Amino acid sequence: MLFFATILFSQLLMVFGRSIDRSKSSVTTRRSLPDGFTLRRSTAANLHPAGIFRFGFNVDSQNQTALHASLVATSDPLSSEYGQHLSKSQVGQWDFGSWVAQLSAPAPESVKTVLGWLQDHGLTPDAVSPSGNMLTVRMSLEKANSVLNANYSAYVHAATNTTIWRTLSYSVPAHVDEHLSFIYPTTQFIPPPVSAAVTTHVTDQATGNVGQIAACAEAITPQCLQKPYNIPSTPATTPGNGIVVGGSAAQVTDLNDLKTFLAQERPDIASAPFTMQLVNGTTVQGTGTSSATTAVGVQYTAGLATNVSTAVIYPGQEDDADGVQGLLDITNSLLAQDTPPLVFLTSVQYEEAAFHTAPEVAQSLCNAFAQLGARGTSVIVTSGGSGDTSRAMFPATCPYVTSVGSTQGTNPERAADFSAGGFSNVFPRPAYQLDAVDGYLRQLGNSSASSTNTTGRGYPDVSAQGAQFVVEVGGQVQSVNSTSASSATFAAVVALLNDRLLNAGKPPLGFLNPLLYSKGLPGLNDIISGSSSGPNGFTATTGWDRLV
Repeated sequence: MLFFATILFSQLLMVFGRSIDRSKSSVTTRRSLPDGFTLRRSTAANLHPAGIFRFGFNVDSQNQTALHASLVATSDPLSSEYGQHLSKSQVGQWDFGSWVAQLSAPAPESVKTVLGWLQDHGLTPDAVSPSGNMLTVRMSLEKANSVLNANYSAYVHAATNTTIWRTLSYSVPAHVDEHLSFIYPTTQFIPPPVSAAVTTHVTDQATGNVGQIAACAEAITPQCLQKPYNIPSTPATTPGNGIVVGGSAAQVTDLNDLKTFLAQERPDIASAPFTMQLVNGTTVQGTGTSSATTAVGVQYTAGLATNVSTAVIYPGQEDDADGVQGLLDITNSLLAQDTPPLVFLTSVQYEEAAFHTAPEVAQSLCNAFAQLGARGTSVIVTSGGSGDTSRAMFPATCPYVTSVGSTQGTNPERAADFSAGGFSNVFPRPAYQLDAVDGYLRQLGNSSASSTNTTGRGYPDVSAQGAQFVVEVGGQVQSVNSTSASSATFAAVVALLNDRLLNAGKPPLGFLNPLLYSKGLPGLNDIISGSSSGPNGFTATTGWDRLV
């Protein structure tokens, strides 16, 4: 489900009572528009066709530090707690009016204050996130202008011709503001996600079978990946093992493309377990034409993770021009499950700088990924497609995900010039990465590192083949260069490793990075040639660099 429960407002008030109204206000103002945005209209006339927007009131969580510490302890192979993943109630769970756990839940007094203020304005939260930190309220922009003392207007992101409704200023009572991390959407101007470095060309289909088009040096198919990466073709057998791929509301997977791809490339698993669903659990059928990014992610997870249940989950379309709400919805829907998927793969990517107007939103998403990791889910994301290290990519820069970049070629396998890598300007370097990054920086030298914030979280964590992947898109065979191909390949490998672990009576891998940077390192190939593109691109060297 989208959230753990839809809560009757009367139940909430029975638990928390009401807040006391106070007159002092806290004002948030944006003095100028971020680059790339322009005002379309200055009035609230002719608002959103549905007339109603969703607003998220994010209440401060009280024990995020404890959550992060627990995540690291259960993910570090040197820890006595390794593999002891937490339950939903241990991470944080709202249970019809009572707090079951405190790791990621806000203080009851904080929720009491925010709820009382909302009631004073006649507003009823219709949904609550699994840990209770996000209260969702539906209201018109006219009502929002009144409640938040705002002036919502339409703004256009010129590069993508995307319209969003935002305000340059809003205020809430000071006694309420002290309990809120942020309200979304308000003054956050986040451009839509960017492409995952996809370049394609249509491949000659005269031979009929995709796998017969060319040798692996010229076109990558599932068979081309199985041998070098030791990916077995024998079916996984453990119940409960699965991969969930985060989908886009604007691009629905074409099931006909998937069926054609599997029939040609993996005829032994032409009936692979695969479903598509909305965040509310509704099963959907895909008949539209998907993008190359969507196609490669779905076709190579299903085509490599033999017999592992694979699902694509889609958010709703309402009020989600920048995609942020959709990513939050998907993550919350997974956290709401008693047993979340063991692998969550998303190819969505933003320029990290896009969150300079909303760092709190990036942090909230990153904390949600940390909650999934604590539950035993491996969160795998694409590193993105910008080779310019001054343009770090999110969520690849979140320290609680495993970021996957691309390699190309086989003799030698080298860094792909379309794959991003670099350092975060938002998230500091995590402890599990200290030694590896310090070693790389010593090789890099001060002159090369001077233009980069090398104190930030370095990414990607691992890389895999990502060039010349053969996919079926809209009934056509295409060749794709994309970090989405790499992350899908890596996600399939993790799912198959989980199958072996579960069959042996061991816990699944969960959050991977502490393992990858320690005992898991010998299992990886060192990429020592090639570099990312762009004026500040990194060169691969011995040991960790932008690729492992």
